[in-house]
Amino acid sequence: MATKTSKESPPPFDCPSWAGKPPPGLHLDVMKGDKLIEKLIIDEKKFYLFGRNPDWCDFTIDHQSCSRVHAALVYHKHLKRVFLIDLNSTHGTFLGHIRLEAHKPQQIPIDSTISFGASTRTYTIREKPQTQGTAGAGENKIGDEEELKGLLGLPEEETELENLTEFNTAHNKRISLLTIEEGNLEIQRPKRKRRSSRVTFSGEDAIINPEDVDPSVGRFRNMVQTAVIPIKV
Repeated sequence: MATKTSKESPPPFDCPSWAGKPPPGLHLDVMKGDKLIEKLIIDEKKFYLFGRNPDWCDFTIDHQSCSRVHAALVYHKHLKRVFLIDLNSTHGTFLGHIRLEAHKPQQIPIDSTISFGASTRTYTIREKPQTQGTAGAGENKIGDEEELKGLLGLPEEETELENLTEFNTAHNKRISLLTIEEGNLEIQRPKRKRRSSRVTFSGEDAIINPEDVDPSVGRFRNMVQTAVIPIKV
């Protein structure tokens, strides 16, 4: 009878003492053929687990050839390099087309491609996309459009711009997921716009006859008499 795993139980992996937190922006490009599926940010933890078990693994591989906890990606804090460790998987972990030896850390250079089992998805390790800076002193004056790109920190090549856009999308997605998990998602209801009211005044003076408004006004005004009563001393 299989034992049911839970998120509270520790994963079957002992983190090496040399493991450390990766530099900001380190990520994986997940490819299927020539198509970019997504980017996975891997700059928050000392190690990341790959496999079919969603309770233990940081990134789930939905393929029957992959083991429950297939492999671990670990950052070396002294060598400043990424290492991949196959956790005795059934169908192997690959660096390019080379199958790794189980439980033996293998250095993974930047821009290298790894894969798991017979899955057709590949994972290419990338650093944070670099932006184009401003021109240094002594260089020739560049055009207005290129200079504006430098000031804004925008990459000049279209492929670099697409890569930066995909990276920002993955980064924002991770922030959204962290916000939901921590219960800090606040739903703000839209405020009803109050209808503004104002009073305007005409620039011309209008003379109103009270008798035209109410005929009873001034009806007995001709019957009014004035009398002087002397005061006796």
